[in-house]
Formats: sequence, C-alpha cells, structure tokens
Amino acid sequence: MKVLIVSGFLGAGKTTFIRTLSNRLNKDFVILENEYASINIDKDIIKDDTGLNVWEFTEKCICCSGKADFAMNILTIANTISPEYLIVEPTGVGFLSNVINNISRIEYEQIELLSPVTIIDPNSFFQYIEQYNELLTDQISCAGTVILSKSDRAVDVDVDTVIDKIQAINADANIISRHYSGLSDTALEELLLRKRDGTVEAKPFEAETVFDSISISNAVLSSVGEVVIFLEALIRKKYGNIIRSKGTILIGNTPIRFDVSNNNYIIEQADADSKIGCVFIGDGIMTGDLRIKLLPVNLKHNVNNATRNSAEFSR
Repeated sequence: MKVLIVSGFLGAGKTTFIRTLSNRLNKDFVILENEYASINIDKDIIKDDTGLNVWEFTEKCICCSGKADFAMNILTIANTISPEYLIVEPTGVGFLSNVINNISRIEYEQIELLSPVTIIDPNSFFQYIEQYNELLTDQISCAGTVILSKSDRAVDVDVDTVIDKIQAINADANIISRHYSGLSDTALEELLLRKRDGTVEAKPFEAETVFDSISISNAVLSSVGEVVIFLEALIRKKYGNIIRSKGTILIGNTPIRFDVSNNNYIIEQADADSKIGCVFIGDGIMTGDLRIKLLPVNLKHNVNNATRNSAEFSR
C-alpha cells in the first residue's frame, strides 16, 4: 500500500484536489481524512462524488507527534482493505513533518510513503505565511511537490513572487503553478510514482498551531438571502476571527452548501440527502452568537437561557 499525504493550510483546496485525482485516475484509492472539528463535512462530499472508501479521524489532530491511534488506523486499513493507494488528508493546521514521522514509524514492505504534496492558495499565501509562518514553512519544506491550487483565479497577487518565496523555502520542491484540472492524467499519475527520500525532523508537540473550532449539527436559516447576509457577516469578523468555515444549511426542505475561505465564499444547492451541519475554525469565535443564529427556534431558546444563566452566575 502506497501512502500519499496531501497537506495544505485551511481552505487551500486539498479536498477538491483529492476529488480530481481520484476521479481522473483509475486507481484503487482509500482516503483517510482528519477534520479539526467534530463534524466531517468533506467525508460525505468525497464519498458522494467519487464512491471511494473514506475513513475519518476527528479525534484531535493526526499531526501531533506520537499519535498512536493514527498509526493504528493506517495499519488497520493496510491489513483489512489493503488498497493500492491510501491518500492521507491531514487537518490544515498541523505540521506535515509530524505526519511524515508518524507514518515513517510503521513503514515496512507493505506500507510505502510517497513524496508528500502540499496545496497552496496563492491568493492568501502571503497573509498566512506572515500570520502562521512556522506552520506553512513546515508544510512547504517537507513537501516533494507544491501545487498552486487557485492560480487561475489569482487576484491582486503576483504568482511568480509566490513561486519565488516557495523556492526560497524549499529549493528542491517540484512546483506546479498550472491549475491541476489542466494537467494530463500522466502528470497526475507521476505524483503516485514519486518516492520520498531523506529524513524529516518532527516538530515538538507544543509547536502545533491551535485554533478554536465549533460544530453545529442542525443549522437552519430562512432563505438564501439570509445565508448570503450571514456569510458576509462571517467575512466581516462579526462572529470572531473565523478563517475557515464550511457546511450545509437547511432552508425549508432544501439543503444549501457553503464554503468560506480567504474572505470569499461559495453557495450551491446540495443533494437532498446531504447531512446538515457546519464547521467554523479560527480564534475568538463567538460560539453563543453562532448557535443562536443557526439553530432551530426550539434550540435557540435553550442557548439563550444558557447564556443568560451563565451571565447571571458570573456576576
């Protein structure tokens, strides 16, 4: 079983890339996902779109060094399903060096770690490399291939300058600046042929970047217009410094899927049987306000009471 790690910061486009890779190549894939929050939104999207086996790992972060449960999951997949390829998608806020070292500990003749891939969104690159320098530097320096996921939509950014910065961090990286949807099947398949060489020094556990996260299982709004107003409020930081959000909101009997990253959002109608739920990741998240906004009326009353009781208790 060959293991390909697809790393990248929150909202870089890891899941979309994995969907493209699995849909384009006729290979035996299994995907192991690690979501930072308790609801795994991407698991259902990938399963619906590709029909692949998707294992989820939402128990904290697989990127922390010494994560025995993560290694056990990989061994279980190797010994039970034994696919040709296992694609590991870590949470966007973990160090790639630690993921590599965790898998390296269980490598043997049946498990081979391929050269890792890191996905970079050039539109938000300079903002995040400044705010989370150690994290992004680690994800780039440990990658064999760096793919610019949204170079076709680059606005107010010089892609060549982004490439220069990436090369300064990792001069040996194979950098793909062309959007991967335009790559040939042969070029995509080359990612499954690149072997990993050399050793990687793991980051100490304390170095992991920690964000707040909130999951809301029964998100409801009254109209698409209200969804737009809500997402605009997210971008304006009304509910805290939320750097990544995604999920499905119920409007009447219609599920609406949304995705927010880098101060941009998309809205689309979801399948009728889509799981309703939202995930918000960032810091200083106003959890109570989000729950009051998105929960059904009968549950909003409970949140209001809990908030009021908490305020009275603190006096």
